[in-house]
Amino acid sequence: MVLPIYSQVRRFPTNSRAIAMIRSATEQRPFPARGTLLIALLGCLALLVANADSALGQAPTRSELLAARRQERSQHLSPPRRESVDKGVRAVDRFIERFNRVQESSAGFFYSTGDFPSGKGFAFGVGYQHRGLLQRGYVPETYPNRMDLRVEAAYSTRSYQQLSAGLEFRNIGGSIFNLGLRGKYFEWPQEDFFGLGIDAQETDRTNYLLRQLEAGADFWLEPIRRLRIGGGTYYLSPSVGSGRDTRYPTLEAMFDPAGVPGFDEQPDFLRVDAFIDYDLRDNPDYPRRGTFLGSKFSNYRDRHLDTFHFRRWEFDLQQYFPLGNVYRTLVFHGNVVMTDVGAPDRLPFYYMPDLGGGERLRGFRERRFRDKNAVLAQIEYRWYASWFLDMALFVDAGKVASRRAEIDFSDWEYSGGIGFRIHTKDSFVYRLDVALSRERLIPMFRASVVF
Repeated sequence: MVLPIYSQVRRFPTNSRAIAMIRSATEQRPFPARGTLLIALLGCLALLVANADSALGQAPTRSELLAARRQERSQHLSPPRRESVDKGVRAVDRFIERFNRVQESSAGFFYSTGDFPSGKGFAFGVGYQHRGLLQRGYVPETYPNRMDLRVEAAYSTRSYQQLSAGLEFRNIGGSIFNLGLRGKYFEWPQEDFFGLGIDAQETDRTNYLLRQLEAGADFWLEPIRRLRIGGGTYYLSPSVGSGRDTRYPTLEAMFDPAGVPGFDEQPDFLRVDAFIDYDLRDNPDYPRRGTFLGSKFSNYRDRHLDTFHFRRWEFDLQQYFPLGNVYRTLVFHGNVVMTDVGAPDRLPFYYMPDLGGGERLRGFRERRFRDKNAVLAQIEYRWYASWFLDMALFVDAGKVASRRAEIDFSDWEYSGGIGFRIHTKDSFVYRLDVALSRERLIPMFRASVVF
C-alpha cells in the first residue's frame, strides 16, 4: 500500500506556500535551526497528505464497484432451468413421500410385490390394509381389542402368483395376548433344482412347479416391550409338478423322482410352531443400530402317508454397530437351520433349508444348495450416500449338510458385492444388490430388506 500512495503523491502540483516558507527560512539563515526546519517539513507533509486524501477520495470504493456490477447483472436475469438430474431427483423424492404416506396410513390401498422368492421376474400387485377395523380415527398400537386387516394379491412376469389375507386381534381385553388368522395361496411355476447337497452342480439345473394352500392361526404375547413369545398351527396342502421354464429341463427329466423325496408323493401337513423373539433394533423396518435374537421350532406331521414327519429348528442373530453415527453401520448376521428326521421318515425336498438367491448367499442362483441342515454368515458395511440412498459392501458365506456333524468350517461357499438401497426417513423401499461368486455375477432387484 506504500508504493501506490507514494506514486499518487508524486503527481500532486507543487504547493507555493510550502516553497515560500522554505525559501524564506534558508535565505535568513543558511544553516537554520533544527526547530524551524522541522516545523517547515511538518507543514509540507500535512499539505501533501491533504492533497493525497482529496485525490484518493475521487476513486470509487469496493462497495461501489460491487453495487455497479450487481446493477449490470440485474438487467440480464433469466428464470432458473432444472437439469435432468435435478428433475429425476425431485421425481424420486415425490414417489418416496407418497409411498411412505401409504405405508403409514391406517387404511387404504397400497402397491404390493408379493412374498415371492428370488427369480420371480418383475412382480406387481395391489393390497389393502385397515388398522383399527372397527374403530374410528387413529388407533395406537396399544389400543385394547384393536383389529387389523390386510389383503394382498400379486403377480409376476414369470407367472408367479399369490393371494394372502390376514386378520389380527391385538391386545385382547386390554391384555398382552394377540391372535392372528391367516390364509395364503401361491403358485411358483419355475423353481430351480440343482440336486441335493453341497456338491450339486450348476450344469444340472432343472426346474419344477410348487403350488401350496395354507391356512391357520397364531398367537403371541408381549410381556415386556420388544419381547414376543408365541406359537401357531397351520394346515399345508403342497403340490409339485413339472416346471414351466422352457430354458431348462424339468426336474423329472434329469433326476430320478424316486431319489427326490416328496416329488412323487405329496401329502398334506399339519405344522405346529413355537417361537421367541427379542428385538432391540432402533427401527425394525430399516435398522441402523441394535440387536435381534430369534428362534423358532416347527413340527411337521404328514396327514396322509405317515412317512414325512420331521422337525425343524431355526436360530437367527442380527447385530448392528453404528460407526461414530447412524450414517455408517457395520452389520453381522448369522442364521442356522437344522432338521430332525426319524429313521423311517423322509424330508420333502421343497421344505429343506436352502442357500442362494436374494437373501441367502446372494452370489448364487436361488435355491442353489439344499439339504437337511444349513448355516449362513453375512457381514455388511453400510453408509449414507444421499438423503434417499444408502450403499453397502457385503460378504456372504454358507454351507449345507445332510448331517449336523458335517457343519464345520470346511467347504463353505462365498460371495460378495455392492448394494444400493432406496429408503425414506424411517423405512426401506427397494434395493439393488450386485453379487459375485465363483459361478457368476448376479444383479438382484428386491422390495424386501436383507436383514
